[in-house]
Amino acid sequence: MAKNRSQLFRDLDVKPKNPQWAWCAKNETIKRAVFTLWEDEELPNQTWLIHDENSTYKKNGYYDQKKVIDIAVEDKYEILGIVCIAYDINVAPRSIKEVREDFIYKLKVDVQDDKIYLRKTGQIKLIDVIRDDKILLSESSGLNDLNYSDIGSDFPDRALAFGLVVKRNNNVRKAVLKRANGKCEFCGSRSFETKNGSIYLETHHVIYLAKNGADKVTNVIALCSEHHREAHFGKDAEELEKKFLDIIKDRNSMVQPPASV
Repeated sequence: MAKNRSQLFRDLDVKPKNPQWAWCAKNETIKRAVFTLWEDEELPNQTWLIHDENSTYKKNGYYDQKKVIDIAVEDKYEILGIVCIAYDINVAPRSIKEVREDFIYKLKVDVQDDKIYLRKTGQIKLIDVIRDDKILLSESSGLNDLNYSDIGSDFPDRALAFGLVVKRNNNVRKAVLKRANGKCEFCGSRSFETKNGSIYLETHHVIYLAKNGADKVTNVIALCSEHHREAHFGKDAEELEKKFLDIIKDRNSMVQPPASV
């Protein structure tokens, strides 16, 4: 059964101000904004006019949409677009006949005088966004104590779950967090303290397990939430990958495994 726009908003972990008339939704915690794009209103160069100060027709949600755009630009949100098909393109206000649920667009805001456009910069499968969100959630954890050792596997086991999910060795995460000692291994910032007294950090597989990356401390880095999100969605993600691997190599060389008994 096809999903409607409200269901896609939930899948993308964003919430509209009013489900009845809001044409966009956001999540301030993960810094994501999702906008509705009408298929028939696509302009040349894969752009959509999303806001016009001189428009004589201010549809429901017009001002809310402008507010979300401003927040997304100022706070550097991830901006995504859901493509919709109208029942009748000549009727105002419009009603959604169908939503393209298999993919979403990555977007960039383009301001020209009194008009604001959303420009397509890429296309991604919805299932991939949901998968990456689940990975980020599962990797989030506090600092735990563990003796450093050669743990993990170069070829981690796979298990069938929601699609193909890679089984992670929890001891790898613990060892990396111990190595980080409460600080982001990229920027050096110290995160907040959790309710159990540990320091909040997130672990990141530099070479994704889905791309046959190793589930070992030589491929995992402890990051603050901001740099973890950048590693997944930032435009410099590939450059960060190289820096992360160098940092891991240097830090591992300073940590000696316990002597065998």
